[in-house]
Formats: sequence, C-alpha cells, structure tokens
Amino acid sequence: MFISVLLILLTRFKMSISERKHIRLTLDIPAVRHTKEGERLAFVLYQISIGGCLIEWDEGIEEQEEFRMEIQLPDGNWLPLSCKALYRFQDDGIGVQFLDITPFEQELIVKIMSSNLEQEGIPLEVDPFDKPKTFFSAEMRKSDMGLDNDS
Repeated sequence: MFISVLLILLTRFKMSISERKHIRLTLDIPAVRHTKEGERLAFVLYQISIGGCLIEWDEGIEEQEEFRMEIQLPDGNWLPLSCKALYRFQDDGIGVQFLDITPFEQELIVKIMSSNLEQEGIPLEVDPFDKPKTFFSAEMRKSDMGLDNDS
C-alpha cells in the first residue's frame, strides 16, 4: 500500500516537473484579481515563474477560465497580466498560465522575484529563463528506486 501511494506521488511530481518550461520560485507575493463583475480581489501568489504561478484557492475561478491579474512591482506600480487557470488543487491552490506575456513583462516578473528574494535575504542564483532540470529520467522504473519487490 505504502509503495503504491509513493509511486503515485512520484509519478505526479515527475509529470509536473517535466512539463515545466521555466524555473518556479516559492514566494508569497500579493496580487489582485479582476472578477467578471469588475471587483478587485486581493490574493496571494505562492509560487511564480516567468510563465505562470500558483495562486491561493479561489472558488470563483474555474479550470480553463481566463482572467486579469495584477502583481505589485518593487516600485509600487502594478503589472497587469492576462491569465488562464490550467488546473485546480481542491481547497489548496490554482495553477495559472500567463497569456501572451511579452519579454518586457517577463523581465518585470524577474524583478518582482528578485526583490522578494532580496527582502528575505536570499540572492537570486538561478536564471528564471532557464528550463528547470528534471529529477527523474524517462526510463525510471520501480527497480530504479529499489522498489521491485512487494515489501
């Protein structure tokens, strides 16, 4: 039972890492979402990359829904972005892709990331434009993890 659960978790983790196009950093960044009714709702980004982010759970956002978001820049201005909710982790968070993002907007996101890390006393030692490294090869099997028996 434990081995089966472990394999399912590793498979999910492997898939999410291998599908990533950009390095993602775990940071708590305040943001604002614009609702269809024109309201501005404050929320928190838990993870961010130059291609998307993970936001806190919001009942008002459906999977595949497009919406507008603003992230505060280090100088106090706001970066408006078009977004799409790609997946929802029930009661946990929503995976969001930035749509039609320009290189200039990506550079501004890097500034947001750098500024937040600097406030925490952590230098930005990775290039946010790099593709993330994978932890597992495509050929990984149970035997590769030493799980080839039923113990």
